[in-house]
Amino acid sequence: MRKREKKRKLVDKEFSTESIIARGTKIKGTIIGSDSVCISGQLEGEINSKGLVRINREGRIEGTIKAPFVIMDGELNGNIELAERVELRAECRMVGNINTAKIAIAEGSFFQGEVRTVKKKDKPVVSIDKENIEAQKDKENNQNE
Repeated sequence: MRKREKKRKLVDKEFSTESIIARGTKIKGTIIGSDSVCISGQLEGEINSKGLVRINREGRIEGTIKAPFVIMDGELNGNIELAERVELRAECRMVGNINTAKIAIAEGSFFQGEVRTVKKKDKPVVSIDKENIEAQKDKENNQNE
């Protein structure tokens, strides 16, 4: 009996039909859809998708991507939000912030920004510094005297 292979890459998953922005095409505006989007051209604006957003090597986006799954082979100057999984492939370039549950960054990719990997059920971490702890102890000691 064979062990079930774990699917590691997003392309291994099944996605419904794609909307394709072909090489040489330039769009300004917002793309909204429930299916996957493949960008080989240029977009200045926002993508709101319930499927996979894939930016091919020729693809260039100036704006925000809001989608559960994002594969970057091209270029993004903007943020990725509301993602479950993001893959930055070897030759991609991204300047912006990423909010995702899982991320894979390949060697050779260029990324400048911040990554937040918070799951819905995770509680935020509260920063506790030494000075606040000592001030609280002093306050308690003064009240007890």
